[in-house]
Amino acid sequence: MLDTQRTNDADALGANTSHGPPVMRISAASWYALLMLGLINCFAYTDRIGLSILMELIKHDLHLSDAQLGIVSGLAFTLFNVILGIPLAWVADRYSRVKLISICLALWSGMTALSGLAQSYAQLFLTRVGVGIGEAGCHPPAHSLIGDIFPREKRALGVGLFNAGAAVGVAGGMALIGLLGERFGWRGAMQIVGLMGLPLALLTLFTLREPPRPALHKENAESALRSVSALLRRPSFLHLVLALSIALVGTQGFSVWAPTFLMRSFGMGMVEVGAWIGGITAAFAVFGTVFGGVIIAWLFPRDARWEVWLPAGMVTICAPLFFLMVLAPKAWIVLLLKAFNTFFGAIGSSVAMTAVQSFAEPHRRATAVAIALLVTSLLGTGAGPYLIGLASTMLEPTFGKESLRYALLVTPAMLVWSIVHYMIALRTAVRDRVN
Repeated sequence: MLDTQRTNDADALGANTSHGPPVMRISAASWYALLMLGLINCFAYTDRIGLSILMELIKHDLHLSDAQLGIVSGLAFTLFNVILGIPLAWVADRYSRVKLISICLALWSGMTALSGLAQSYAQLFLTRVGVGIGEAGCHPPAHSLIGDIFPREKRALGVGLFNAGAAVGVAGGMALIGLLGERFGWRGAMQIVGLMGLPLALLTLFTLREPPRPALHKENAESALRSVSALLRRPSFLHLVLALSIALVGTQGFSVWAPTFLMRSFGMGMVEVGAWIGGITAAFAVFGTVFGGVIIAWLFPRDARWEVWLPAGMVTICAPLFFLMVLAPKAWIVLLLKAFNTFFGAIGSSVAMTAVQSFAEPHRRATAVAIALLVTSLLGTGAGPYLIGLASTMLEPTFGKESLRYALLVTPAMLVWSIVHYMIALRTAVRDRVN
């Protein structure tokens, strides 16, 4: 079974937690589970972000505007992803998380493949809705599993390694789909990538075991509404989620439009863009997520507030870098600054998402992650690409093909706003921490 010897949850949860008992060895089965979850996360982000490098091909094939592309790449995915995220998390807190993840992986992989058959804007929109429904059942149960198989002091490392799968998915997805798109067109690329996820769904179902977890006591067998209400009454939880989500409005929006920006403003080709962005993401996002997990595992025992201080600091560094990147006159400057932003952003987002679990009891853990993912999806994945696409469409009569460049200034503005919420979250972080 997937089990680890856990440290005593009764340890002090205040600012200084350095006197807790030593963390015991993590089992090989737990590392295997993390490997599988990382692979699933890799496929999730490949299917999610892959559309972005194909948007120029899709735009001309289906005759879409930038605003419509923003909706397809963002809001279409987010629509039911946010609606079903909390109900599926409630299911994950009470039933088999492994079965739920397997079913949802098969669903979003199949819908990704079907998107390659779309003949109209409406059909493409509906297939992306299907991808969003499937992925709604991935991250909350995956984070809950990690919370059970990793001790509290190493949880950030486990989540960091899990998030490294997302970075690999973005990197590999950009490179692979760019190559497939150039050779087989955007339709063939989406069909191939979608079908690749189906064998992994079967492997997950038959080889990944559900770890034991404490039985729900009567007082903990609460409704989803009660769980959500209890979590939202904690100011640090609420403002941490808002800080993370508002930052993602800018960074996710930029990530979706970055390939198109490089193609339009600097004349780069699809394969070239895919290789550069994929390479940067593979090197700097993976390193950033892992480094973030390692550094917070070292800092957390010294002062638990580092799990909020660290992401706030990373956002503060990224804001001016994004401003310089958007206005850079050369492609190599954009790519260099993107590398730095990718590294610092990966540290901040992975640590912030881990910190969400510190403000939720074990029986509310998946629900807490689902709330965070709901808001980050609604704002970051949904609103971010659409706002930038809409701004680009509105600025196009004035700036022509450079309209997208100036629309991307949304990103640093969102990061500055995010810092405010991190500061508010810090005010009650010690009082609100329960796990």
